[in-house]
Amino acid sequence: MLNRFRAGPLLSGVVLCGAIGLGPAFAGDLMPDPAITPDGGFITFQTENDLFAKFANTDRHYTNGMKASWLSGPTNDLPDWLKAISAPPLFGLFTDEKNITGVSHRVGVALSQAIFTPDDTDTTAPITNDRPYAAWLHTTFTLESIRSNDLGDAWQDQWKLDLGVIGPAALGRQVQNGWHKIINVEQASGWANQLRNEPGVNLSFERAWRSSVFETPKMFGLATDVIPYGTVAVGNVLTYAGGGAVWRIGPTLPDDFGPPRIYPGTGGSEWFHASTGFDWYLFAGLEGRAVARDIFLDGNTFRDSLSVDKRPLVGDLKLGAVAVLGSTRLSFTHDFRTREFYGQPKIDQFGSLVLGFAL
Repeated sequence: MLNRFRAGPLLSGVVLCGAIGLGPAFAGDLMPDPAITPDGGFITFQTENDLFAKFANTDRHYTNGMKASWLSGPTNDLPDWLKAISAPPLFGLFTDEKNITGVSHRVGVALSQAIFTPDDTDTTAPITNDRPYAAWLHTTFTLESIRSNDLGDAWQDQWKLDLGVIGPAALGRQVQNGWHKIINVEQASGWANQLRNEPGVNLSFERAWRSSVFETPKMFGLATDVIPYGTVAVGNVLTYAGGGAVWRIGPTLPDDFGPPRIYPGTGGSEWFHASTGFDWYLFAGLEGRAVARDIFLDGNTFRDSLSVDKRPLVGDLKLGAVAVLGSTRLSFTHDFRTREFYGQPKIDQFGSLVLGFAL
């Protein structure tokens, strides 16, 4: 199926950018929350691959993701315009500003690549009934803010701006087939049919809550909690709105928001609390998204390309474990994703491995 020009998502992104600039300036001039332990920031390495879920050297749909990121330590020393942006429009509808006792901000930058292929990677012919070959190479700029109140509740708000390229310039063919050559696996033969070069611009906002409202009882003598979150994204790459929650169980549960993900990067936090010894917990999560635009299914925005008819609703089930040893955190997530386009024969599965270091 060929896809033609669609400019709506770009216009939506411009409108949202304007809304941010006009949003209320809850600038967060409070002192940093004393409960937030100072740190020197974090470096995180992430990889996602269907190999981790199926333990087979096959490539199908979202087949590989890689990300390297840096996140600063907590600070309140930001320009006023960044503090204003940190508070989303209509912030007061979700938070009682009078109860906020502390605020802290972090900034970060990351380099990521995501690779997509159809199920059949042997043929060189265009495939019209499966998702097209595609790759996305981009830089992400993050503004993260945590606000807390005198009850011990906390809100994590994240603005993320993705700037990059989709198409041959994203080097998907070179990375995938180069790796296949190293491990002596057959090359993916259809990269000549991938999405064409196109700049990718995406803006997203996510809020996660850690609140006594969602307090859960102990189970088997272990602590539990629930962390809900909501997100919205606009751009020519991805436009969607969604929400989910993560349930955690362990001997002790840290005051963070769980492990992060690459695609589509919802839920979790790259920062974590270093431990004096060994700590761990298990988690399970559910997430749903209403998708208006997905370039990896809809095809190029400004040029003809292969495409498929996407499903407007997508859900994820996530199961995983986190281990923290000193200043190092290791997490693994097994993701089950519902069908993303009409004609997709079965759900997708992939694994996410994240290694983070506190500086």
